[in-house]
Amino acid sequence: MIAVIDAGTTSIKLAVCDEKLLEIKREPILKRSPYPGWVEIDVEDLARKAKMLLDYAIERYKIEAIGITNQRTTVVLWDDKTKSAVFPALGWQDSRALEVASRLNRDFRIRIGKVLGKIVQKSAAILPAIKKKRAAKWLMSVADFSFIPTHSSVKLRWLLDQIKRPGDFRLRAGTIDSWLIYKLCGEHLTDYSNAGATALFDPFNLRWSETIMEITDIDEEMLPDVLESDAVFGEYRGVPITGVIADQSSSLYSLGCWDRGEIKVTNGTGSFVDLNVGEEAEVFPKLLPLIAWKLKGERRYMLEGMLYYSGSAVDLFKELGIVEDVKKTSEMAFASKTDLYLIPSFVGLSTPHYVSVPGLLYGLTNSMQREDLVKALLEAVAFRITEIVELMKKVEKIDVIKCDGEMSSNDFLLQRIADATKLKVRRSSVLSGSLYGSYLVAGRALGKWKRICADFSQEFLPKEDVSQKYRRWRALLELSKEIQV
Repeated sequence: MIAVIDAGTTSIKLAVCDEKLLEIKREPILKRSPYPGWVEIDVEDLARKAKMLLDYAIERYKIEAIGITNQRTTVVLWDDKTKSAVFPALGWQDSRALEVASRLNRDFRIRIGKVLGKIVQKSAAILPAIKKKRAAKWLMSVADFSFIPTHSSVKLRWLLDQIKRPGDFRLRAGTIDSWLIYKLCGEHLTDYSNAGATALFDPFNLRWSETIMEITDIDEEMLPDVLESDAVFGEYRGVPITGVIADQSSSLYSLGCWDRGEIKVTNGTGSFVDLNVGEEAEVFPKLLPLIAWKLKGERRYMLEGMLYYSGSAVDLFKELGIVEDVKKTSEMAFASKTDLYLIPSFVGLSTPHYVSVPGLLYGLTNSMQREDLVKALLEAVAFRITEIVELMKKVEKIDVIKCDGEMSSNDFLLQRIADATKLKVRRSSVLSGSLYGSYLVAGRALGKWKRICADFSQEFLPKEDVSQKYRRWRALLELSKEIQV
């Protein structure tokens, strides 16, 4: 049996699996937003609850291994002397470090890198063979690179700037997986999928980036060593910790997107679109080049686009009284008879825009119903996903989109993704893909299997032509980028 810890945005979960799911337990995490755009997590509470859940599993079941999966770019800074966090962790949605990002983007090395990267991009258009060289890919990625507040590197720099006497601490930093490994077994480690999402790691050469560390003034000594996801990271109560993999990589693996050209969408707190690009990192404007996973004898890369708010927006609608039961949002959207247009910029627009703009709602009338607002939100999420898929179609031919995440239980959302992208959409029978993927990788580390994945419970085919509505929505989005309030 394998116990998996899934440290998410709103809760930490334990799953106990033995070919099938035996039990799942969930504990809420202490999270607060003291100011707009700030998202803080009490990671001491998180670590206590992780231990509590694992203790429960170990005492109740015969646990052979522990897997860990986590939302990626949350940053924890702790003191190795006291074994305690110096500050609350900054969550992946936290955008307080805008000024820090702006300062870093003015660094002359970034400006020079962008110029050189543009030159390489133009050269590669004439001589495609250039694209195959890792050094050229790195420069091309710099051409479109900018520090943004949600990067782990930027959030870590903000935290370090708050410390008046750094010499009083023996500082260590990492993502949530690294923090949990440290608290469970005292090791300072992470895996490639988590390291690759920090904007501090060079995915082309598989090492912490000296250039980025110099620009951000972050010492490599405080960063974790990086291991393969199916390595042994240590032990907790005599049980090996393995199957450590970032949530989106884990979902990609669990959905069987093992080969180049396979794509998935995870609809959870946010929505994440990931395209497997094979054994070598690829570069494409506006998409993030990331490490999907590195296992013993297997390495995969992916391109990613994201929405900061999707499930979070539905939760917000519930808090505002627009929705009473989130499970009924699909039914409400199908019942709507009026078209509204929503730009879901609750904390800015991510891929492919990467700008902070106001959200917009267009088409209000005195006959408007709650159902119309719900439909507008779900369509907006589907249209934002479509923008990203359209970019990825320029990289690879895509036939099917595989979906997981709790919000993928919404029939209207998945149907509208199929309509807007004109592609088949398949819903996984296991919506908790991050949990399941970590279980599969941990089992692989134990030699139980090499490749197995989730099956699919339903397929959605394109039904309605929404191309005109999508064009109107795109026009409104461009308008939102021009408005200055």
